[in-house]
Amino acid sequence: MRFREILLTNPTIVEVAKLSGVSITTVSRCLNAPEKVGKKTLAKVRRVIEEINFSPNMLAQSFRRGKTNIILVVVHEIGNPLFAEILEGIRGVLDSRYSIVLTESRPGVTDTNSFIDMLVAKQVEGVILLCSTLPFSKKLIEVNKSKTLPIVIGLEPISDDLRQFPSVHINNYQAAHDATQYLITSGHSDIVFVSGPKHSYATKDREVGFSDAMQAAGLKLEEGAILHSDLTSNGGVNAGMEICARTNMPTAIFCANDDMALGVLSFATRRGIKVPEDLSIMGFDDTRYAAIANPPLSTVLQPARDVGISAAKRLLRAIDSPDDSAVKAEILPHRLVIRNSTAPRR
Repeated sequence: MRFREILLTNPTIVEVAKLSGVSITTVSRCLNAPEKVGKKTLAKVRRVIEEINFSPNMLAQSFRRGKTNIILVVVHEIGNPLFAEILEGIRGVLDSRYSIVLTESRPGVTDTNSFIDMLVAKQVEGVILLCSTLPFSKKLIEVNKSKTLPIVIGLEPISDDLRQFPSVHINNYQAAHDATQYLITSGHSDIVFVSGPKHSYATKDREVGFSDAMQAAGLKLEEGAILHSDLTSNGGVNAGMEICARTNMPTAIFCANDDMALGVLSFATRRGIKVPEDLSIMGFDDTRYAAIANPPLSTVLQPARDVGISAAKRLLRAIDSPDDSAVKAEILPHRLVIRNSTAPRR
């Protein structure tokens, strides 16, 4: 299919970037400083501009008006199913007014300089951060001070240097406390919490919630009660291997996210460990795969779509009323979803 067959009303720089397979910053350079762009890239971008009848004058006019109608959403990993649900909520609120551009914060994926160039050039009107720490957070704050760029943080606990921005998330501490308390009241006293990497903001509050719940129940945190691993299914498998190699196996494992819990579940099944008869496994997030696991995974539900809706609404408020002094943090409710991967201790 040729680009001319794609019906685009008032095509934007976003469509040019997508169809060219390059960043918005690269398209901008092709228009304003072509000598700084490689010949092949320049030819590809110019071909797309011609095919979809994009007018550089539209971009210039939008910059003069101070409006680009572009919102940047930063996620840790685009393929994560939790982020997909959040993005549904964001799109439901913003699609009628803005184009949405996605980028990842994973090391080695984000081009920090291009990202900052985009913000400094006012190529976006606002940012939603769905990740707690960024390799460019200090630069982001500097841009915010000089450009008054609307920024909202969603889903994850915010790091200290980003605490000044509005945020939308659940009470991660209380959610982990509630899940741990559920396992304790089910008769489990030997529980291992599989957390994320040490010093991870994404799991810090959940780790503290687990520890406090154990101590409140009069249960001593033995060495190895908290295990750090990658926030992936492979991280869960590795954690499962380490735990199952212990002389004394716990009766319950609580993981800081569903991916890790599913990894632990997979390893336990391969080892012939019966879940939940021999081992209860609890996750966190209630992603789309939790309900179809075998057995279905007990977990903590994060209202992902509602996080997206609320974050988008907060951003619109920040754009439309920049002097609005609304409460910085909006806490959404969580709840336990008890399925068949947990049971009372036998």
